[in-house]
Formats: sequence, C-alpha cells, structure tokens
Amino acid sequence: MTFTIIGRNPDNGEIGIAIATYSLAVGGTCPHISAGVGVCTSQASTNPVIGQAVIRNLTAGESVEVALESALDDDEHPQNRQVAFMTQSGEFAVHSGSNTRSFSGHLIGENCLAVGNFLQGQYVLESMVNGFENVATHSLADRLIGALQSGKDAGGQSGDDGVHLIERSACLMTTKPDDAFPLDVRVDVSDDAVGELARIAASYAEMHSYYLQRAVDPSNLPAQDEYVRQLRGQSS
Repeated sequence: MTFTIIGRNPDNGEIGIAIATYSLAVGGTCPHISAGVGVCTSQASTNPVIGQAVIRNLTAGESVEVALESALDDDEHPQNRQVAFMTQSGEFAVHSGSNTRSFSGHLIGENCLAVGNFLQGQYVLESMVNGFENVATHSLADRLIGALQSGKDAGGQSGDDGVHLIERSACLMTTKPDDAFPLDVRVDVSDDAVGELARIAASYAEMHSYYLQRAVDPSNLPAQDEYVRQLRGQSS
C-alpha cells in the first residue's frame, strides 16, 4: 500500500526518491540511495536487506538485471516484494511479486519511474509521472514532491474495501555525485504525511547546502544561527 516516484536530473547527475504510504516510518525501511550509483525502493512486504543488496550489487558493477536478480535470489519471499530502482545513468529495473496487492504496477516516464501497490488504479501512476514531468521547476526535490502530491490527488492507496487509505508516512531523498550525504527528510506518523513532507522539505532545502559545506570544510562558515539570520536578511 505504497506509491513511489524515482527520478533524476541528467543535467547535474542528481537522483532521488519520494514515497508515501499507509505504513509508518517508511523512510526508515523502503528507500536506499547512493551518490553516483543509484536509488532503490523495496516495498509491499518490505525487506530493507533487498534494497541494500541492490545498491551494493550496482556499486560492484553488476548490470541492472543481475543486480536485481541477485538481491531477490537471497530472499525467501520474492513473491511478496515490490522492488524498483534507477541507476545514475537512468537505467531502470522493477520487480512486482505475484503476491503484491492489486493494483500493483509501474510506469516509466522521462527521467522518472512511478511504482506502487494497493493503489486505486493505473491512473495513480500516470498522475505521478505527469506530475513529475510537468512541475515548472528545476529542483528535483520539488518535482518528486509534486509527483507524490499528484499521486495522492489521483486517489493514492486503496484498502480491501476500495476506500482510500490516508498517507501516514512519507519520505524524500536526493543526492548528487559529489555530495557528502543525501538530502533525507521524512514524516514517520501523520494524518497528512504528503502535506507535512512538502512543508518539511521546503524548510530544510535552504539549509542543505550549509550542512554539506559544514561536512567538507566548516572553517569559513558562520555559525548556524548567523547563517539563518543572513538567509532572512536580518542583521546580527
């Protein structure tokens, strides 16, 4: 009962993922990302080990097909898993096991991949791809959030009774090849996880470059409170 958008910006090598689901704390289990390598989700009946294995296999130079097959071969319940990933260069691979709940599937767009299970229908995936492709911004994070919102607006997840299931957790991760660490924000428990994620991501975005600089060389950076005042145009 999850819908996910994976995307990339071929102009600067940035890759990323955004996920929303009825399950709690999705950011701690489903997404896996490695700068310069790729980004992956392991969902439905989530097993984080699969996503970790995919990234490890890609890092070792395996093809997309072998990276996925090898990761699933080590799992005892592949029929219950949905796994999707995209490499830095834009190659995709998807596995939706026979026991993933309907509607389950994926849709490839321009520099993006929408994937989900327990959805209202195929149109959720179509809306996500359209949302990613038609957001008027160069920010990959904003495009991923826009796609997630489009998926929600299209109906999102459906329970066994056909009634919409609210998104109780959501997450966003992006990274560029030279980043010391990814942008990684999440909502673990909420009645409006997509809306909360959008708010948190917007608040954090202006600080991410500061934190990246601090990891590489903090010697010439102002203190964080002074940096925030500068952002706000306030005097010390």
